[in-house]
Amino acid sequence: MSASAVITGVGLATALGAGYDATWQGLRTGRSAIADVAPPGGLYPGRGPAPAAALPDDLSDVSAFGRKRLRALSRESLLVSRAGLLAWQDAGLDADGAPAPEDLGVVLGTTGAGLTGYLQVLHDGLTLGTDLVSPYAGPQGSLNAAVSDLAIGADAQGPVLTVTAGRCSGAEALTVAGDLVRTGQAEVVLVAAVDVLDPLTLDAAGAREPGAGGVPAAGDAPAGRPARTPRPFAPEPTGSLPGEAVVVLVVEGAGRARERGARVHAEIAAVGTALGEAGDTDGAAATRAVATALAAAGVAPGDVGLVCSSADGSGPVDRAEAHALGGAFGAHVPVFATGAALGDCAGTTTLLQVALAARALRCGETPATAGLAGWSPTLPRLSVSSAPQRCPAAAAALVLTTDDRPGAAAVVLRPPR
Repeated sequence: MSASAVITGVGLATALGAGYDATWQGLRTGRSAIADVAPPGGLYPGRGPAPAAALPDDLSDVSAFGRKRLRALSRESLLVSRAGLLAWQDAGLDADGAPAPEDLGVVLGTTGAGLTGYLQVLHDGLTLGTDLVSPYAGPQGSLNAAVSDLAIGADAQGPVLTVTAGRCSGAEALTVAGDLVRTGQAEVVLVAAVDVLDPLTLDAAGAREPGAGGVPAAGDAPAGRPARTPRPFAPEPTGSLPGEAVVVLVVEGAGRARERGARVHAEIAAVGTALGEAGDTDGAAATRAVATALAAAGVAPGDVGLVCSSADGSGPVDRAEAHALGGAFGAHVPVFATGAALGDCAGTTTLLQVALAARALRCGETPATAGLAGWSPTLPRLSVSSAPQRCPAAAAALVLTTDDRPGAAAVVLRPPR
């Protein structure tokens, strides 16, 4: 990742709200968006609601990015198009700063975009007959539909591609975007990530027994906190719960942003990734990812002022991140985790964390961490709090995303220079 890549635009929607500000304010108060969610589209009739973090609104008051035939778009494509327009406007590209079409690229990270649409096509074809299945539905039920629709809407004629790497999909997309900017293949890149709740994910979440190795039972919830909220770093792992989100970032060269007078949210100093290896101990992949990112950015651990963790109540993820972060920073750096508030947002996780860490850098404080209920005595202690924490204004930020396959990605951000 070139150190010259900066984020100039952010558009997102999460279960805490439709927009950057709404999500940030919800996190600051320590609110969790976990609630009972019914399977979408009438699929799996008879199945009851399952605990998850669903979008309260699909950015319905935002126009789609250059698209008119909205009924032809999948839910994922529509979300990416709307969030893309928000990011485009936030970056000031709707004025005179737009690149030439051939200099605009689009990269999307996801784990399952199009899956619900694909299942719906199969369902409708079997129950209604193939003559009643929309000809638009098939192409929209694919991983590439959302990135293609965003590219069409933005008139992007540069590189366009989809990457998938579990929860680290957004990190891989960010790496590709930085390479495109660094090598001159694109001046501006729309970096997107989207994953929505699908019937299979909800079915798995609903099948878990509360209080028995899964989510906490209602009676187990501390006063003032919703039942079934995941508990990061807890003595007894609660398990994660699924969430859905969409994020689009505008990434461009620092020189270009400076020339056009753009506001910069953060500089992307480095991205480090690591895969699990045979014989790895707890947190080995996450530890390697953190070390790689810090070294590539030329940032010492003592120069990091805040960390955004992907801990979400899942034993393997929480354990890996506690060991990696404890080894690198001890208990001296403010850490916040978003999983108990937003759910496990699959391939959108890293880009969500990057957007929120950039906001924390700008505000000089981390948001609260939802779901805290004790600390496992087997984990290194971190500076995690159920209230916002102050952090140094000029320090760097580190984002850590861990996938339980296993693998991990770390992103180092610097405040605007």
